[in-house]
Amino acid sequence: MNLPNVTVRQLEYLIAVAEAGSLTGAAARCHVSQSAISLALSELESALDLRLVVRSPRRGAALTAAGTQVLADARRVVSAMGELGAEARGLSQTVSGVLTVGCYAPIAPFHLPAAIATFEREHPSVSVRFVEGSLPEIQEDLLAGRCEIAFLYDQDVLPGIAVRTLYDQAPKVLLPAGHRFRRRRAISLRELAGDPFVLLDVPPSERYFRSVFAAAGVDMVVTHRARSFELARSLVARGIGYSMTVQQPVVSSSYEGLEVLALPVRDAVPTTPVVLGWAGGGPLTRTAQAFAEHCTTLFSAQGAHHVTGRAGTV
Repeated sequence: MNLPNVTVRQLEYLIAVAEAGSLTGAAARCHVSQSAISLALSELESALDLRLVVRSPRRGAALTAAGTQVLADARRVVSAMGELGAEARGLSQTVSGVLTVGCYAPIAPFHLPAAIATFEREHPSVSVRFVEGSLPEIQEDLLAGRCEIAFLYDQDVLPGIAVRTLYDQAPKVLLPAGHRFRRRRAISLRELAGDPFVLLDVPPSERYFRSVFAAAGVDMVVTHRARSFELARSLVARGIGYSMTVQQPVVSSSYEGLEVLALPVRDAVPTTPVVLGWAGGGPLTRTAQAFAEHCTTLFSAQGAHHVTGRAGTV
């Protein structure tokens, strides 16, 4: 195996340049001369045969596209080396520091508060931070090193992302309290074909819900699009249309206090498991591994039930 002649110090300098935005700023952070930073970057670029940084007297230093990809790997390597040093000093059992967790925005309220509160209670030396966004955005955050682990749906998973399934559950139909099918225990999508449909439109939710309708043999005709989960539920509660959801809050009312009914789908339709994802190709840090184990117990052990033990789903 031919390994590139790269040092941890060179990777640390690359990270410093990316964060400081200039060689001068990186030199100040690392307490070395600017020429030392410049030489280390040149040696790193030569070893990898890639241009990583564009230097400009007026604009400072900016990473190239290749540099951005190498940066994510550099952060993982430097973090892993830091853990190796901790183990050598007899600190191998310590779970501490800052952990940044990503989450697909529509499912964030169902996972982040419970995960953060219970994990920090169990590991008081850890401070959990979070970012949220669409599935593509959160996966890019993982690959770029902006977060280390994330809650995702198992849809359109990018190459380089490793996943662990937490749980899986079928979608439900959301109806207003006065709907003609309010007394049903389950419903077929074909029975709602003429009703206005409210789509939760956060990528890639549309593709998933279209696959659900296709499996039921019904065309999905969208009359309203909502960019937030609660707006979709509120529109349903007002009788403006019906919707579908995978997650279901414990409370059955909208922000306005109007009831929203959640009925199982009678049709055989595809599901979309909730998973933990991280950038593959290397081990998780000890803290991220502890978080993954914690969430596996917190969510998987109770299946689709809310972590408080009340009726509803995670």
